[in-house]
Amino acid sequence: MFQPSNTFGDPVAFRTIFFEEAQEHLANVEAILLRMDTDAPHPDDLNAIFRAVHSIKGSAAMLGCTEIAALTHLQENLLDLLRKGERPIDPADVNAMLKAGDVLRLQVLHRRGTVADAPDATSVEALLRERVAQPATDAVAGQSGPVTRSFRVKLGPLAQPIDELDLDMMLTGLSDMGTVKDAVVDNTAGGGVTFEVLLQGAAADLQSVLALVVAPEQIAIETLGVVAAPAEEPQLQATLPGAPKLEAVPSPSPATAPAPNGLDEFFVDPAEFKNRKNRAKPAEPKPAEFAAAEHAPDNVDLFVSPEQFRKARKAQPAAAAPAQATPAVDVLHDLLPTAHETTFIRVSTEKIDLLVNLVGELVITEAMLARTGALAEDVANDGRYAANTGLADLSRHTRNLQEAVLAIRMLPISNVFQRFPRVVHELAARLGKKVELKMFGEATELDRGLIEKISDPLTHLVRNAIDHGLEPPDVRLAAGKPAVGTVTLRASQRGGNIVIEVSDDGRGLDRDKILAAARRRGIPISPEAPDSDIWQVIFEAGFSTADQVTDVSGRGVGMDVVKRNIQALSGTVDLTSVPGQGTRVTVSVPLTLAIMEAMTIAIGGETYVLPLASVVESLSVAPDELHTLPGHGDTLRVRDEYLPVHHLAKLFPPQKPRDQASAIAVIVETDGSKAALLVDELVGQQQVVVKSLETNFRKVPGLSGATVMGDGSVALILDVAHLVRLSGREGAMLL
Repeated sequence: MFQPSNTFGDPVAFRTIFFEEAQEHLANVEAILLRMDTDAPHPDDLNAIFRAVHSIKGSAAMLGCTEIAALTHLQENLLDLLRKGERPIDPADVNAMLKAGDVLRLQVLHRRGTVADAPDATSVEALLRERVAQPATDAVAGQSGPVTRSFRVKLGPLAQPIDELDLDMMLTGLSDMGTVKDAVVDNTAGGGVTFEVLLQGAAADLQSVLALVVAPEQIAIETLGVVAAPAEEPQLQATLPGAPKLEAVPSPSPATAPAPNGLDEFFVDPAEFKNRKNRAKPAEPKPAEFAAAEHAPDNVDLFVSPEQFRKARKAQPAAAAPAQATPAVDVLHDLLPTAHETTFIRVSTEKIDLLVNLVGELVITEAMLARTGALAEDVANDGRYAANTGLADLSRHTRNLQEAVLAIRMLPISNVFQRFPRVVHELAARLGKKVELKMFGEATELDRGLIEKISDPLTHLVRNAIDHGLEPPDVRLAAGKPAVGTVTLRASQRGGNIVIEVSDDGRGLDRDKILAAARRRGIPISPEAPDSDIWQVIFEAGFSTADQVTDVSGRGVGMDVVKRNIQALSGTVDLTSVPGQGTRVTVSVPLTLAIMEAMTIAIGGETYVLPLASVVESLSVAPDELHTLPGHGDTLRVRDEYLPVHHLAKLFPPQKPRDQASAIAVIVETDGSKAALLVDELVGQQQVVVKSLETNFRKVPGLSGATVMGDGSVALILDVAHLVRLSGREGAMLL
């Protein structure tokens, strides 16, 4: 097996970096392919894809991943044809590249050890060869010899002046390979260099040449089109008034200089490039010699230096400036890195988890100290004041540290959203529908643990919106809608929760169809029930209104799993729909599962914890304020609204006698509806560190975890949604 040499340092670390970067490159390639307009593709898009594929190929070959290098080589062959304009790109090319990306991902995962079996790349390799073999267009095929293109180049704004020898070498090399014209040079900080060049090759090759002397983020290349190869020798034509006519300069004889062969001539050995740069720089001609340069003998170098260009341009009056400005260059900020690009570091998840746990222990320590300070009644006033001040500082610093550490685990929701353009693209094509995907709030951040767990539920909701929600184009047109349906993903932060909406502008839910399906399955639901109750039926296990089972849906396995998975994250799912207008599913999950704001309550002398995000309000309740309704149990009237009452003491048998004279009702909201939880006492509000019950004990319905209180005791964290369901069951008991 191939073993990287010690030149690269730790081989394992080097391979890990390659795997991570390959995944990033593949994600970027997929994003570009999905947004590309095949009727008018932007050359920079094709060049960006080529650079990413080429980067994967080079690293894979160096690490001995021959199967990855072979597949990316075939991709390069196809991309080379397309970016050189030898034939137009079509949707079949995009699909071939997407399929190749899927196989490459599996190959990377196999090399990483995540996937046991190596993927079979035979079919996708054959597909790429088939696409490469497609005939070229008549316009391009009619040309003999290599294709010559026209490029407009802009270098800048420059962070600092380019080394003049480097600039001379670059322009001289380009003029040797093709025709450089309309050059305007301002080699100062904040200035730039612009010119047009005719040569054989592609924009990516030109980018590689320019990157030898200029930072990549300062390079913008616009491909103007394919042109006929120039009949005369390449020349450099300066636009400055009074500049020499370089056409008069005799070309080198074949004995002294070989004929140029496009950009390949400029890719010299790095040692040769250093030798060129280290040559003594020729003395610049004095300004008086500039005008006489036209009459110089044949053996004089007539290349105009950047300094001479700058001095000559500044010496001209404003009226002498060209009448027409150089057209603006299209700078693709979303593809090129910027000068202020954020620096990232790679940190293992284990290290971050350890740091989060340590902060959690610090929170517990702070709570213990606060309790100790409150109990120290015999401390002198001054000492108590100093202790309280110190505790206040500790509390503030702990909160700041906690927020900073938790921020390390936060990732933008775009890490989930970025997979959906591909899902929409392929599913719409399979179903014969036209779909536009809109995404908002992609910068909203969520705990990385939740990011990984929320992906599958959201994917199912998006697929449901396309399959069940959106109508076929002909049906939409008949209903007066545009043929293209819209699926919208929207993320936002509301308090301590992240809210994600998946909506469509389709047909909406069919109330009668849902009721009929519910009756067939024996699900008790009144025909007079409000829409909100009817919509909740689709979350029942095995429920489906599909007339036939397809490879996409119809088996009744989906929405119940979505709801169960979201509730496992201490989240909620809500659904609204308007017939003929569409459906919206709203998912709400906490920002993080590590530390949360909580309300502590007491039941029979034991302390329990309620997530504060679920609590609406609390109020005192006398026994005569509870009303029993047939079929509904106890209810409590709160501002003309009757809420179901759940006695938590029935689920958690008290360890000591309780005062039956009065109780506290904590009004909570779950699944879009409110309920009243009867408790004995409100202890307070504080932050708690969530500890897993499954890790230390077992999963218990109605409990989402445990925490250590300030006095060192353990308190159970209640799962409100499960508690409400459990308390309605006869004889239900948790502990």
